[in-house]
Amino acid sequence: MVDARPHPSLAPSGHDGHDDAGWMALLVTLIVALGFQFADPFQIPLRGVAGPALFILILGAAAAFYRQRRSDGNIVSMCVGLQQMTLFSAIGAILSYMVAARGGPYWDARIAGWDQALGLDWRAYLRWMDRHAFLGGPLKSAYATIIPQMALLIIVLGLANRLAALRTAILAAMIAGLAVILLSGAMPAVAAYAHFGLRPADYPHLQPAAALIHMNDLAALRAGTLHVLSLDRMEGIITFPSYHAALATVFGWGFLKAPQLWIRATGTGLALLTLAATPIDGGHYFSDVLAGCAIACASLLIARRAIHLRLLPGTRGKMPASLPA
Repeated sequence: MVDARPHPSLAPSGHDGHDDAGWMALLVTLIVALGFQFADPFQIPLRGVAGPALFILILGAAAAFYRQRRSDGNIVSMCVGLQQMTLFSAIGAILSYMVAARGGPYWDARIAGWDQALGLDWRAYLRWMDRHAFLGGPLKSAYATIIPQMALLIIVLGLANRLAALRTAILAAMIAGLAVILLSGAMPAVAAYAHFGLRPADYPHLQPAAALIHMNDLAALRAGTLHVLSLDRMEGIITFPSYHAALATVFGWGFLKAPQLWIRATGTGLALLTLAATPIDGGHYFSDVLAGCAIACASLLIARRAIHLRLLPGTRGKMPASLPA
């Protein structure tokens, strides 16, 4: 006779939290995206969805194996976290394009004015960075590794049995992402390089990661000429608030929960480098970065409480489920 009771390492823990709020955040994001799709349909080719879908299925199979065969709750939580972030990244990217297509007048002049009111000069920062171009490479690398930072954080916290911190970071990243996407529709902007009319000759010693690459898609969305959203060809088109800044803040908080000092120092250092890189490599105003950090802090406060809620039917007293394979 098979013992149906959960292995002790898989038993739900109020201290570690649950995955219910994460799945609910994904459901809300999907419902919002479906609402936009119903109002203004886009074509979404399967070729762009195939890669993320296969990865999610593999993670689901791994979670099922380590739940039923090896009884390792930490690995299950890592697989669930990667599933949730992969799903949110896919749905969120599509939603960001849908929101941008319905945006109103650009807010760049106002956002640049907020920088000025705070005594922050974006163009002076660009000139300083161009004169100290040896900093450009490390900052660009930090900016470009935001997804590997997320994967590394999940692995570090999972292996260290910091499951509450893992779930909090994942949920906060999704809450912040949805907030950023929706706010970007209310306050659309083209970002600093385009607003100030800058070209590569104006910063000859730098090679920003994402200075103007979003402009073609953004212009086509607003003109109504872009009707196909393929995940493998989408760019980051959000300026205000900065999701890079929000993620760096969440990940920096998460790395502080690691038990080893060297991991805490390395992870938070990488997060700080990402924040420093965001104005140059992402073309973000300083106000974008500050707003992203503020949203991340609020999202962390919400997520710390929300991970302890049981929100899905049939999950009370059971281990949080991953997406079935």
